[in-house]
Amino acid sequence: MDESRQSRSQKHKKPKKRWFRIFVITFLVVLIAGGATFAYVANKTFQTAKQSEVELSRGDKSEKRAAAVDLTKDHFSVLLVGTDERKGDTSSRADTMIVATFNKAEQSISMLSIPRDSLVMIPSVGYEDKINHSYAYGGIDSTIETVESLLDIPIDYYGAINFNGVVAIVDAVGGIDVDVKLPIDTLNSSDKQGGVKLEPGLQRLNGEEALAYARMRYQDPEGDIGRTKRQQQVVQAIIDQSTSFGSITKLNKLMDATGDNFTTNMSLTEAFQLQPFAKSLNAVNRIDLKGTDTKINGTYYYQLDPASLSDAKSTLKEQLNLPQTTDDFTSTPEVTDDSTTGSN
Repeated sequence: MDESRQSRSQKHKKPKKRWFRIFVITFLVVLIAGGATFAYVANKTFQTAKQSEVELSRGDKSEKRAAAVDLTKDHFSVLLVGTDERKGDTSSRADTMIVATFNKAEQSISMLSIPRDSLVMIPSVGYEDKINHSYAYGGIDSTIETVESLLDIPIDYYGAINFNGVVAIVDAVGGIDVDVKLPIDTLNSSDKQGGVKLEPGLQRLNGEEALAYARMRYQDPEGDIGRTKRQQQVVQAIIDQSTSFGSITKLNKLMDATGDNFTTNMSLTEAFQLQPFAKSLNAVNRIDLKGTDTKINGTYYYQLDPASLSDAKSTLKEQLNLPQTTDDFTSTPEVTDDSTTGSN
């Protein structure tokens, strides 16, 4: 990472509150928690929550909201971010971004994966670049601001986890069942070449294998689109596996697995308010963003298709019961040879 990027990454850092493990607990544990098990999870959560608290610089609501959401009645959105952050890093990127909108009336979730190389305007620096660089420029605040600008919806909550956390969570739930779509021969979490090798077919993946399957890009003929589909596969498989076990031992391991690898701005009270919704969940709908590969000044970007972006925005706004607009097409920057962009 160059020095200018490192300096930009410090731009928005302020003292922050950290709420610990809540998103993972909510969507992977509270889905199945009940009775004594729920009481145990709640007790352990309250005991450990003070260890790591993070709040957004903007405060408790998006600028696109007139008032903060009430999880007992409002539709809401969550941005899931997987970072390539490792111990000792001074700057990292958002390797995975999934926007999830939750509709309380329909008891449904829509998940939109944003390709990491998508060329977008990043408000915190004022120019176009790959969307995954938004995290390096200003942390989670910059990434949320960029996603809100791209999709024209409020991001109410976020959950950010690094590579180590993904490996630990999958291992904590005993592995996940995934229908592997293509041969995999790629890096593991330590960037060891050939560290993970998989053949196509339904199989149980451990943490290292699940992370490698979700991260791999260059061997997929569908490029970023194929990668986003695999990321959604892994997220869904974690949810499915989490709902299939109920022992205190595994719940305990799942909570411990997140540790310092996970942050969120969702409070304990808000997390527990979601239990009724989680238990009555009817459907998880997946949305893909189409686009084309392009190079500008020798650097690869993913140019989002305006019609696909417009459709995605419309679907997410409908899920959140927000008014539709007529200028969705203007959200995608035009690609020209002399566009001002950042680095890889």
